[in-house]
Amino acid sequence: MALDGKTLVLKLGGALVTAQLTGSLTFTADALDATTKDSNGWKEFISGERNANLEVTGLYEPDGAENVSEAVGYIFDGSAVTWYFGGTTAGDTYWTGSGIITNVAIQGDKNALTSYSFSIQNSGEPEELTVGAS
Repeated sequence: MALDGKTLVLKLGGALVTAQLTGSLTFTADALDATTKDSNGWKEFISGERNANLEVTGLYEPDGAENVSEAVGYIFDGSAVTWYFGGTTAGDTYWTGSGIITNVAIQGDKNALTSYSFSIQNSGEPEELTVGAS
């Protein structure tokens, strides 16, 4: 069954990030070159260290419960934040972990609503869970 993207949300420290428009969770693995003279002219790779990165954009609402000011605060004090990305309805899956916010941008284009974006670099292994019944 297809999943409606508007049901995926980002929470920081348990608080919903307000006015989200887009969000993505990307998993990566380093590609370690294992090519030798025996590789018959073809490159060979093995998987190295893995990581995850989150990106979110939204409309800038300074009075939101968890907003850009809090995200900037995490950068200023250098603290890690617990993140949650996924659905919120019983039975939905979500990912959770801990990481640092690596950038925050506020953009105000002419004749457009003010927007924000920020990135979270995960630290350690994220976990996939299922939302329980309320």
